[in-house]
Amino acid sequence: MKSNFYIKNNQKILFMVKELHKRGFGKLRVIPSISPSGLAWRCVLINQTKKYKFIASTWIQTIENIDSRGEIKLSPKELAGLFIKKNVEFIEHCKGKNEEYEKWFNQVVKSLKNDELPYAFDLSDFFFPTSYWLTTKGNEIRTLPNEKDYY
Repeated sequence: MKSNFYIKNNQKILFMVKELHKRGFGKLRVIPSISPSGLAWRCVLINQTKKYKFIASTWIQTIENIDSRGEIKLSPKELAGLFIKKNVEFIEHCKGKNEEYEKWFNQVVKSLKNDELPYAFDLSDFFFPTSYWLTTKGNEIRTLPNEKDYY
């Protein structure tokens, strides 16, 4: 039986964002969610002002023209470079620092297991934004104060 790389490939979005933060795009924020069916993870990237957004979970599926049966081979650094190159209009609005968010997000990424994704809410309205995110493994990740104001 072949492995399913759906979670692993989507997790690369989070590692890519961590890399983008290192490159000076600290006003980039992540809003992860679960689809109404509960079968798909969605990830929207926004800038700090909430004026610009980008659907990263759709974008990552186009990388290397693969689906969940294959692993994306690009590293987070390579993905970040590709993202900057292909999404100039969006990423320009994310320039700057937000040390508190960057530090918190770095801890979020470090806390995840290989087969685990976070979500701030699910789109079926069973889990609303709170002071924590849940993960696909049932773990809780404390958010920053007022983080739910971004959803």
